[in-house]
Amino acid sequence: MSSKPTKPGRSEGADFEREQLLEAVSDDSDEDFVLRNKVGGRSSDNKLQDVKSQVEEVTNVMKENVHKLFARGDQLDELNERSENLRSASNEFHSASSRLRKTMWWKEMRTRLVLGSLCILVVLVMIIWLAVKYH
Repeated sequence: MSSKPTKPGRSEGADFEREQLLEAVSDDSDEDFVLRNKVGGRSSDNKLQDVKSQVEEVTNVMKENVHKLFARGDQLDELNERSENLRSASNEFHSASSRLRKTMWWKEMRTRLVLGSLCILVVLVMIIWLAVKYH
């Protein structure tokens, strides 16, 4: 069987493929191949069942990961919406605080102008009073 076999016809295809696989198994030292009759004292049915259970476990883990991924995407969408709302509120706060700062600056300037005018008026009244009294 060391020579390379020729390609069989359609009716012999399954038998030929099985022979090729079994030949590959006998040449290979892989102990985990499913088609062997006995591996480590266990039948191939048990091994096949183990592989199926592992595949099912991996499938369940992957489904759970996909669900988590979708949940994370939903959470990211919600977080994005909240951040947009926060950005909008921040811009409103900035414009309101700028208006308030300008309003308070004008209020302070009016107070200073009124106080300055009163001081100047008091000084002028005193100068006029002194000028009239000592003239």
